[in-house]
Amino acid sequence: MNCLLNTVFFIPVFIYAFYISDFNEHLPFIETIFYTVWWLLFGLLFLLYFAKNKTKIVFYFIISIFTIVFQLLKADGLFYSFSMYKPFVTHPLIVFLVFSGGSFILWNKFIRQVALLSDQLKTTNQGINKVFQDSIFSLAEIKAESDEQGNVVKLWIEKVNNAFESSFNINLHEVQNQEADYVFNLLFRNQFDVNKILLFERPKTLEFYAENLECWLKVSVLKPEHNKFYLIFEDITKTKKTIEELEAGKQRYKVLLEAIPDIFFVIDKDGMYEDFVIKESDLFKIEDASIVGNTIFDVGFPENMADKIYKYIQNCINHNSIETIEYSLNTPNGTFLFEMRLAKLNSHSVISVARDITRQKTAELNLEKAKIKAEESDRLKSVFLTNLSHEVRTPLNIITNFSWMLAEPDLGNDEKIEFAEAISQNGKQLLNMIENTIHLSKIETESVTAKVGFCKINPLVRDIYNQFLSQVPDFGKFKINLKLDVPNPVFGFDTDGRLLSAALGNLIDNAVKYTSIGEITFGYEMIKNEGVKFFITDTGIGIPKDEIENIFSRFYRVKNQINEASSGSGIGLPIAQHYIGLLGGELQLESIPDKGTKIWFTLPFKEGQGYLRVVS
Repeated sequence: MNCLLNTVFFIPVFIYAFYISDFNEHLPFIETIFYTVWWLLFGLLFLLYFAKNKTKIVFYFIISIFTIVFQLLKADGLFYSFSMYKPFVTHPLIVFLVFSGGSFILWNKFIRQVALLSDQLKTTNQGINKVFQDSIFSLAEIKAESDEQGNVVKLWIEKVNNAFESSFNINLHEVQNQEADYVFNLLFRNQFDVNKILLFERPKTLEFYAENLECWLKVSVLKPEHNKFYLIFEDITKTKKTIEELEAGKQRYKVLLEAIPDIFFVIDKDGMYEDFVIKESDLFKIEDASIVGNTIFDVGFPENMADKIYKYIQNCINHNSIETIEYSLNTPNGTFLFEMRLAKLNSHSVISVARDITRQKTAELNLEKAKIKAEESDRLKSVFLTNLSHEVRTPLNIITNFSWMLAEPDLGNDEKIEFAEAISQNGKQLLNMIENTIHLSKIETESVTAKVGFCKINPLVRDIYNQFLSQVPDFGKFKINLKLDVPNPVFGFDTDGRLLSAALGNLIDNAVKYTSIGEITFGYEMIKNEGVKFFITDTGIGIPKDEIENIFSRFYRVKNQINEASSGSGIGLPIAQHYIGLLGGELQLESIPDKGTKIWFTLPFKEGQGYLRVVS
């Protein structure tokens, strides 16, 4: 550049050689004077733009004036030309002075502006350097070296600040003008890849743990220039420890809250959920996203309930009161009942503690039902005991009186037979009553268990049939039928014959008692070799539909003409139902008032024998 600037001073020489000297032919001086002016102005502008030395510019300006004046004198036109060129401003010397003067003015202003900006830049750099050195963070200035294609080939550390030296126990002269990769690998034992961070990933911030220094560092990356980077290292070990302690504390309190069988919500004054803790989230299938950020109007509360909760929230915040409300919540696992208590947390939110009271309310309801049932059972038991005393006394009186009458010597044979039959029937009735009472006592003490063993069904059913057939008078208006699906004498399966016989006996006894006209049919049938269905049908008075649920309650008797006129304990059906349940069956019933009743149950066909049929 200096060589090029110095060649500008040869322009007057060239002008002299081509336009003034006699070395070659040229146009008249007065005709080439403006060529001289333009060449000299070009050289002046070139110097003004590139030259940093003001002396060169002034020296060139003087030479240029001398050259123009010399050419005008050579042409005898220095003063003549003032009258030759019209107007006056077209004089070559004036033209050069005007253009060069204007250029000097602009150049001088530019120089002053540059000086001002240089001072500002210097001040800024000084401020940056002061901030750089005085910063509490560890700073490293890194310069990138590029090849001819503009690709970065190396990263050099230009300088580091005092905090960097203190934090990493290293001096500036040890790292200055050293490769950044080498220095940082030395400091952090290959845990910080500066090339990867600055040249490839280029994150704004990152965090890493320096094991050799036993600290957490946060690194921020700045790129103020194309080939310059600043790395800012901040020790965040205390912050990390504080966060870990807070997380641990939060976890402890969360575990503590989860140990309490309640749900905790934080709700702001507008009814929006800010946070919640719930232990049985899997049970309710509630997620953070479905609660936090939503309001009480969006989570499934009915509109009137949401308005009520919102009102209580305002009362808590405004009056620092504690509000209690009960509500139900529909979840994928069913409907749950909750008791919610609201208390003021701060000036803009409340804490809500919701307790699942489903079991409590269910228990209260069941307790109330049990109380009612117990009271009813107590009442029925009192009625039963009253009836029992009457029912025991009546057959005992008949047995006693007829026994004395049988001792009369003049009593006829027919009368003796009649009295004997009366004594027998009342004895059986008394015995049946005592047996049922004993059965009920065993059931209440839970001492009845099923003793499963192979039981032949046909003999058992026939014995029951013969027992009740003898009770039907020949002149009666109803008859008893028996239906056996498998007539094989060895047909049977594993069950408790004693309980099965007692259950069937009680069911048939009821059918006989409430049937005065028609027929009673009982028996069994096979169900796909998987079960045996026992059934009893009658054409008796039937059971009203609203009484079907009550007839299996102990001591309960349906109000009808037969019950009012006859005796009964009301425990036959409950005993039969309990025994059938022990055998693995379920008692079912259909009844139409004044038409009759059908009752049946199915027992599992286990270890069955003799059930193959012969089809002719």
